[in-house]
Amino acid sequence: MGAGSMELTTLYLDQPIVWKRAVDIAAPYGTAGPTALFYIHGGGWNSGNRDLFHYHLEHFSSRGYWCASAGYRPAPEVNWKQQLTDVTGAYLAFLRHLERRQETVRNMIVLGSSAGAHLASLLALVSPEALDIAQKDSDLWRKPDACVSINGPATLEEWPDMNADIRGSIEQTIGYPYDVLDRTDMFAQASPVNHVGRDSPSFLFLLAEREYFFPHAHIHLMSEKIRSYGGESEAVLIEGTEHGFFYRLETPEQQRALGLLEAWFDRRKEKKMK
Repeated sequence: MGAGSMELTTLYLDQPIVWKRAVDIAAPYGTAGPTALFYIHGGGWNSGNRDLFHYHLEHFSSRGYWCASAGYRPAPEVNWKQQLTDVTGAYLAFLRHLERRQETVRNMIVLGSSAGAHLASLLALVSPEALDIAQKDSDLWRKPDACVSINGPATLEEWPDMNADIRGSIEQTIGYPYDVLDRTDMFAQASPVNHVGRDSPSFLFLLAEREYFFPHAHIHLMSEKIRSYGGESEAVLIEGTEHGFFYRLETPEQQRALGLLEAWFDRRKEKKMK
């Protein structure tokens, strides 16, 4: 397989196939490195697809990374916990794929954008058992070593002056409107910041300068909370960008974010080798 000719393996989680419940896997060109990347797309919990992160898969697989991009069923067909079930199943399928090829991965990193950042954060912070998410191949479960949240939320709990579109999208994936008072615990349970603890993995938050949906202040509070427990966390503002900026790798701003991401990966490799 030559450079520029990425080949994908698509694994569906069900037989017969269930729409969206699948993962695309790109094998590394040449010798595999010690890091694997697992991506989750955004789209307001109600749209988007696995293809969105294929530019990242192409780039990083050409540099020795095992890469995967997961799909999940959209809201309101399902709620956030069912979506997390879908991406957890895709993650386990990726782990099984690596095991069958006897690949040694020292550093498993999950990444997501927007709604995908929400699901990636929960995947990194909460075990399937903690949220009562039943999975086949659960014996393979491995807590991610790190998470990259790209213009994603720290909380889904109501805040002042919420953007109307994101408010509606959050209510869709929770399955209830904010004004149903006896369901406020559902918004809290679905909020990544509420699951931060002493065993939280490392986080990198990439923030869009023009962020319409998720307040930066919430991300900074989550980042500080991770550090307060002794964890590692960075929040970096990418100037000249707006929400949803980092699917492609073409513009100067995207290239800057890519450089930051690769440098962060390299630092993690060095720490793992010590």
